Amino acid sequence: MNVGALGALCCLVSLCVVAGSESRKDAATLELDRVICKNLPVSGSHRKQRICRTKLEWDESRKRSRGDANFEKKVKRVTRG
Repeated sequence: MNVGALGALCCLVSLCVVAGSESRKDAATLELDRVICKNLPVSGSHRKQRICRTKLEWDESRKRSRGDANFEKKVKRVTRG
């Protein structure tokens, strides 16, 4: 009887662990799908434009911008030399 109870307890614990990891994945997905709106300046205008994107899209845009800036730095270093 004790072996059966121990087995049931192990199954219950493993289900809780799996459910907990799934909820963390869902929370991370919800965080990346959250919409963030920013008021950004527009070239040639005094007004700012409201741009709404998901957190994932803002992060990708930031990475691309930094990558472009780093590429320009490398190109300028090579051409000066």
